[in-house]
Amino acid sequence: MKHLMTLMALVIAVTAGAQVMDTIVIGNEVHFNLKYAKLDSIISDLQAQVDVDTIILQPDGSFEVQLNNGTTFTQVQGCTDTAYLEYNAMANTDDGSCATLIVNGCTDSAYVEYNASANTDDGSCATLVVQGCTDPAYLEYNASANTDDGSCATLIVNGCTDSAYVEYNASANTDDGSCATLVVQGCTDPAYLEYNASANTDDGSCATLIVNGCTDSNYTEYDAEANTDDGSCVTLVVEGCIDAAYTNYDPDANTDDGSCTVYCSSSIEFDNYTYSVVEIGAQCWFAENLRTTVYADGSSIPQVTGDFAWAGLSTDARCNYDNNAANVATYGRLYNLYAVTNAAGLCPNGWHVPTDGEWTALEDYITAQGFNGTEGTALKSTSGWSNGIGTDDFGFSALPGGNRSKNNGFFNNAGIYGYWWSSSLSGDNAWRRSLSSATDVGRNASDPRVGISVRCTRDAE
Repeated sequence: MKHLMTLMALVIAVTAGAQVMDTIVIGNEVHFNLKYAKLDSIISDLQAQVDVDTIILQPDGSFEVQLNNGTTFTQVQGCTDTAYLEYNAMANTDDGSCATLIVNGCTDSAYVEYNASANTDDGSCATLVVQGCTDPAYLEYNASANTDDGSCATLIVNGCTDSAYVEYNASANTDDGSCATLVVQGCTDPAYLEYNASANTDDGSCATLIVNGCTDSNYTEYDAEANTDDGSCVTLVVEGCIDAAYTNYDPDANTDDGSCTVYCSSSIEFDNYTYSVVEIGAQCWFAENLRTTVYADGSSIPQVTGDFAWAGLSTDARCNYDNNAANVATYGRLYNLYAVTNAAGLCPNGWHVPTDGEWTALEDYITAQGFNGTEGTALKSTSGWSNGIGTDDFGFSALPGGNRSKNNGFFNNAGIYGYWWSSSLSGDNAWRRSLSSATDVGRNASDPRVGISVRCTRDAE
């Protein structure tokens, strides 16, 4: 056998440089020739050493050696090194085709253990690849993934993700269980009327600022601007006339109801005397002649008794008719114009000597009540007149107090004529009204030194 193998090695060595032309049979015949004649001598030498019957050169360049004992040896060319991927277990003749060293490993890319450098699978493929985000810091994290595929995009932000809760975090994408307090919307500012103590989230409904006060209009403390009652309602409203200057004044009333339609009170006190008053139309008058000895400011009105002294006056003065105090109770006192126009005020505060226009308004009112031409009769008292009493239809109760002359200071016409000053001037004189036996009302101008009666009328409101 040793010689056979040597033979084959030699054949291979020789024929490596030979040109195969045809099949060669060593034995009885040669079926093809070689380019190099020295092969014949080599083969002859080999045949002498081994019992070779035939050597056949195959078309692929290999040899088949047939021994005389019937054994056949066939040359198989290939890579004979098991460390190479090209290794051929059938080859018995290395032909230099060993090129790729074997690298063992997992050759299936579907497995985690896959080795791209491996060319020989060694059975190490064990874990199938599951692609996905393998970073738990990202929202896309897949706990089953073992191979990161770059799908990690959104970093996890923990927080309350339910907008129905106060703790809601709009930036959060992963709920961490911090949602605890349900949102209750409403006005959260206690300074507003719409305040909701249960609300924890302001919804912009705060609109009306609280104004504390008495909200019940049945109480005098009522505040129309208040919208929240603060317990200040104490005094119940009692409606009525609250102006004591009116005859229908109600001392129990605390809220004026517009019922003060009667302009006059029933009386007024001045200089320690109480005067009766009367409402006629829209005016309020004394129902008797003035008798004061002082002005409204409390200063005294000079009393002048001498006749010629009176006639020569250019200053204020008063007197009793006939200088007799007994006449004051019936006729009141007489005053010159200087006293009427004195700035200290001849009538009590809130009252004044009527103007010429106010006298005219009184007359017009009486005329309108059906006393056209008989206004004087309607104003005169039903007694005290020697030349014809009146009907006193309006409570004016005019009495004939007479006058005191400007020329000599004498007293005239008590019981016959009544004269009353106005505060309206007519040149150096002033207008006055008079009543007598005539049924109408007389209007003339009098010298300022004349002494006549005065009636007061209330100031307009």
